[in-house]
Amino acid sequence: MTSVRVLGLPATLGFAVAYVALVLVGRATVLPGSSVSLVWPAAGVAVLWLLAERPDRQVGVLLPVAVLLGVVLAVTGADVPLVILGSAGVAVQTWLVVALLRRWCPTLIGAGDRDSVHTLRTLAVGIGAVLVGCAVGALLLTLALWVAGDDPDLVDAVLVWGRQVAGTIVIGSVGHLAWEWRRGHADQRVGGGGRTELAVLWGTSAAAVVAMFLQPLPLVFLLVPLTGWCASRFTTFTAALHACALGTVALVLTADGHGPIARLDDPYIEAMGTQSFLLALLLTALAVGTLRDRVDDLVRQLVAAQAVSDAQAELLSRMTGSMGEGLLVLDDQRRVTTHNAASARLARRHVPGDEQRALASLVDLLDHPVRSSAWRRPELGPGDVVVPLADGGEMVLAVTSQPLAAGRLGTLLVVREVTAHRSGFRPLVEFAATAAHDLRGPLTTMRSWLSLVEHDLDGTARDEARDAVRRVDRSVVHMSDLIDDLLAQAAAEGVQLRPEAVVLGGSRGLLAEVSELVGLAEPVVVQPDIPAVHADRSAVRQLFANLLGNCAKYSRPGVPPRVEVDAHVRGDRVVIEVRDHGIGVPAADRERVFDRFHRSEEVQASYTGTGLGLSLCRTIVERHGGRIVRVAPDDGPGAVFRLDLPAAPGARH
Repeated sequence: MTSVRVLGLPATLGFAVAYVALVLVGRATVLPGSSVSLVWPAAGVAVLWLLAERPDRQVGVLLPVAVLLGVVLAVTGADVPLVILGSAGVAVQTWLVVALLRRWCPTLIGAGDRDSVHTLRTLAVGIGAVLVGCAVGALLLTLALWVAGDDPDLVDAVLVWGRQVAGTIVIGSVGHLAWEWRRGHADQRVGGGGRTELAVLWGTSAAAVVAMFLQPLPLVFLLVPLTGWCASRFTTFTAALHACALGTVALVLTADGHGPIARLDDPYIEAMGTQSFLLALLLTALAVGTLRDRVDDLVRQLVAAQAVSDAQAELLSRMTGSMGEGLLVLDDQRRVTTHNAASARLARRHVPGDEQRALASLVDLLDHPVRSSAWRRPELGPGDVVVPLADGGEMVLAVTSQPLAAGRLGTLLVVREVTAHRSGFRPLVEFAATAAHDLRGPLTTMRSWLSLVEHDLDGTARDEARDAVRRVDRSVVHMSDLIDDLLAQAAAEGVQLRPEAVVLGGSRGLLAEVSELVGLAEPVVVQPDIPAVHADRSAVRQLFANLLGNCAKYSRPGVPPRVEVDAHVRGDRVVIEVRDHGIGVPAADRERVFDRFHRSEEVQASYTGTGLGLSLCRTIVERHGGRIVRVAPDDGPGAVFRLDLPAAPGARH
């Protein structure tokens, strides 16, 4: 927000001089035998003067406005009642207009912000404030005329109100736009006209206004398109100046007896007709200008957003270009629309030469695993594809597929070469199995000796010694579990996967088998006709043993563990949800539950475990080309895990 500063002496003197000068202009239009001026441009200067001063210093403006007006009225021969009541009425009118503008248009300069008339709302509300304030001022000025003995009627009151409105809107709006331009806050037109066009516009307008007012036919409305031309091609400030210039020329020519408005008999009606014409031009310029301002603002926002989007696209392009994984975006016809450098390198290793032909051949191979069945080996996971190379060798690619915007923007393929990983991990798995076997022997011996020691303990230290022996025994059990989990993790990452159709549901399905294995008190609630999956049976058994085992382990005190399994087919995948009613996952740990060895403090204090179970689940699911996530349960306690596995051929649709 921009606060209004206290006016300095030069600014105050400038406003005072301009105000007195325009009061004299207005008084110069008083007809003989009358006290009413035909025009009153000083009303707009008074409003700008008060807007430029801080709200807590308004008296410092309103008092000079009233005093200066009273002095000029007195010097120019006005009656005493008109001097007193007229000065008071103008001060009240000015105060009310500014108060309403500050309340209704807080974005204006002088009302707390830095803008001028650039929206239709500001224009409409600002005009409303002027109409209301000038109505009150017109009542007081009409009262002053009545006290002075002029005997005004309703028409006189309307004429007084009209001249106050015209003076306030014309001088106030143009002056306010000039104020904004002077402070450097005015924006130029986006794609606006140049100096040559502006010169042509002013020349055409000057010729047109003179031509319209030197003939008697009512054709002055033909000047309105010139105002629209100016407002649409140049700034709103320029359009307002242009409209005021045309209106001023029209006012002078009418006063000199030229034009259709000069044919009216009453000079007051002539003055109001000319001022109405000026207002029509100005309001047209402001309306078209504010609409164009809105369009320009939207264009600037669009350009800025496009610049940000281009920068993000450039950053994304650089990031994807530096990635080791290949990225390919396919359209609905499975044609490559976007790819990175890594995918091009992989494709050219498969088919040297033309990049597009190589990419198309690689995508065709990834899309049709039947064609690559001669190169596939049973130890590879369902997401792995063996690709023949031009030099006679082969490479193993792990492929994941993800629809973009539910498939509307195509499909994203992520291709990662895992040749060395798949071939080099088997010795590590065999070593882990051997190490686990060798470690289990001493641990089993330790447990046997600990059992004998506990049995033979006696004497006064028996209880303390037994407690120590039991603690050692629990540590041995924990180490044995940790070895088993590490072996399972290593096996899940490197063991040969042998996919087959695995039936999950039914009394003889894998879920019932695992439920009995982990010792759930209640059977698993399985959706009827749960689809079968095409996966490695041992790995899937290990997956559900961990998920169901967690349910049995992390149950709430006094609440029997209960598991619900739901599944449905989506494309060539089976999406499975496993829900339990246990303690759930603490909010602070929901993003880390799949990390290795991660266990929350709350769980460590009350439950045993190694922190490898969910990490093992993620490994198994990802090796089958899927993803496992924790989702928030719809209602009640517990945890929900969602995963996907390849669907068995009979379950796909």
